[in-house]
Amino acid sequence: MSLEYSSVDSVKKVLVYGGTHGNELSGVYLIKHWKKHPVFIKRSSFETILDEANPAAVKLCKRYVDTDLNRCFTDQILSESNPSEYEKQRAQQLNAQYGPKKSPSAIDFIIDLHNTTANNGLSLVVEDSADIFIMQSCAYVQANLGAPCRVFLIEDNPYYTVRSVGKHPLGVEIGPQPHGILRADVTLTMKRVVALLLDFTHLFNTGHEFPPTRVDDIFRAKERVDFPRDAQDDLNGVIHPSLQDNDWSRLNPGDPIFLTFDEEVITWPGVANDNEMHVAFVNEAAYYEKDLAFWLCTRESKQVAGLRRGATDVEK
Repeated sequence: MSLEYSSVDSVKKVLVYGGTHGNELSGVYLIKHWKKHPVFIKRSSFETILDEANPAAVKLCKRYVDTDLNRCFTDQILSESNPSEYEKQRAQQLNAQYGPKKSPSAIDFIIDLHNTTANNGLSLVVEDSADIFIMQSCAYVQANLGAPCRVFLIEDNPYYTVRSVGKHPLGVEIGPQPHGILRADVTLTMKRVVALLLDFTHLFNTGHEFPPTRVDDIFRAKERVDFPRDAQDDLNGVIHPSLQDNDWSRLNPGDPIFLTFDEEVITWPGVANDNEMHVAFVNEAAYYEKDLAFWLCTRESKQVAGLRRGATDVEK
């Protein structure tokens, strides 16, 4: 398939966030480490900024103080007058510092670091598959990491993330890692992914052209599935053992998905349009409060146009 090249403005600033959720510790401690040892994140063609998105939650080692910061970047919240919740205040501060969101002055590229308790391995969370810079960066990580790398595409189900302030937002989600602890394999993989994303950006800035390519293993978030509940809206079951830890697997009609406390098996009925469905973020601890047992996704590949630096840009 023949695709043209897209010209994109060079990247002047990259923001790497840790601690959007204060108990997801890989990003928290990598940001602390890189602030003390910045040589790892320095590239000559752009400035790398490190920030702790939710310092109050980090101090408490909690996901958040009052509400989920990673759901606070709606137009309504960002324009709210004197919000009382800490995370809404923080969202407005970050938007003023690195945005405003959707404006020409917004920071170029935001990399937001997360952990999940689900057995997801590595996924790159993409907000807009039409963003050629982001899709090419995903292809670069997939080609160079030497380990599985899925793309979790949320454009059909946006949730107004801290990174959405940037022109090019990307989430890095790695697990399984229990909240409040560090695992070596998870944290070192996160470190390697950030290095690859910074290398990609430097190559782009210095004139490297990325040819048209295909991004595989895209899982498009389509539908939320809640746990079974009783008449009082309490949980009435758990993830079935055959589904537990099988993130990204295909879900077929009749497959067990839940086991009630009375040991009744609840199976997947399928969907009306017979789309092939896969599961992601199975039994994520932080999603219990969001009535979310797992995401249903379609799996796809996407042809991506080539990427080159804009012709008006001057190399640094």
